[in-house]
Amino acid sequence: MFQTIRFISIGVLTHLAFISTRFTTSLYAIDKDASTFTIGTILSLFSLIPMLISVRIGRWIDQSGPLSPTITGIILLIVGALFPLMFSYQTADLAPLLVSATLVGTGFTLSILSMQQHLGESSKPEDRSTVFSWFAMGVSVSGFVGPILSGIIIDAVSHRPAFLIPIISSIVALIFLCFGQKPKHKNSPPSKLRKRNNPFQLLRFTDLRDVLIVTGIISMCWDLQNFVIPIHGAQIGFSASKIGGIFGAFAVATFAIRIFMPTVRKFTTEWQVLLGTLGCVSCCFFLFPFVKSYAAFLGIALILGLGLGAAQPNIMTLVHTTAPHNRVAEALGLRLTVIHGNQVLLPIIFGAFGTALGTSSIFWTVTFIALAGVMFILIKEKHRR
Repeated sequence: MFQTIRFISIGVLTHLAFISTRFTTSLYAIDKDASTFTIGTILSLFSLIPMLISVRIGRWIDQSGPLSPTITGIILLIVGALFPLMFSYQTADLAPLLVSATLVGTGFTLSILSMQQHLGESSKPEDRSTVFSWFAMGVSVSGFVGPILSGIIIDAVSHRPAFLIPIISSIVALIFLCFGQKPKHKNSPPSKLRKRNNPFQLLRFTDLRDVLIVTGIISMCWDLQNFVIPIHGAQIGFSASKIGGIFGAFAVATFAIRIFMPTVRKFTTEWQVLLGTLGCVSCCFFLFPFVKSYAAFLGIALILGLGLGAAQPNIMTLVHTTAPHNRVAEALGLRLTVIHGNQVLLPIIFGAFGTALGTSSIFWTVTFIALAGVMFILIKEKHRR
């Protein structure tokens, strides 16, 4: 139990580093009058390298175990967060943000994928849903602390000192990892045999393929709210602290729903939960453009957090259940490839889209995407029956 909590803590600390860096980077670029397209380009760099190498990272973890990839990832997080702190805007313009986004995104992928694989493999099948609910609750805590604390530092001092948060949290994660029992690695097939596997062969497994499709839709909704809310909030006059408060409310809701997820799962299937997630998302994104008051924004963010927060532990359970034995980390890597593909393309596409048509068009587009996901799950469940 103690070791499970320790490894969850490592994942949470690396997520705190990632989420605070991404939040601060967005507001820093907005403060320097960057266009919506430029902000989208910067945010896409958090996922560019991970999109290209997530499957290879999964193979590396399957073959070598989670220790070395996690250490490498944490070091990249620290180095990436140092760049904006060392170089001012007057000295290097937005270039440090570009380098930081690339390194931090890659480092986070290495560390979080390692912890997800280790937690899934080290837990019993009947306990896996509960372990991932704990992990998801921890991520909700970091999702709350990161934007709130970063927003306070930005308003009180400036943007650059806020990059101390990811540096400190990454160092603490490294201490947790190195000074304690190391994650054990289960034997896997020889590397020569594993190299013959094409990761996209995993798409032949129908249930896993359906999980990845819904993962793509939900991650699209999640990532676009991370992208568009800071821009929309700044446009209607919210301060950094208020925008951080919106993300904080979202994180509190994700934490709350994950507390009750083991109980909810006694009465529902994973697919029913994902159906509810997408229905909730479509309603919330439709309402966002009509809301101008901070209190109403917080309310919708809370509801959205309840919907999206329920998704992750169920998706993680489905991946571990539907993936072939000894290719779980590879399947998780393929899942991250789908997610990072969204994170690379969508900020650029919707950045240009938002610049031309305004942020309201982004909210309503996400609404229709979520409704398409609802129809997909309904059709799938009908065929299953």
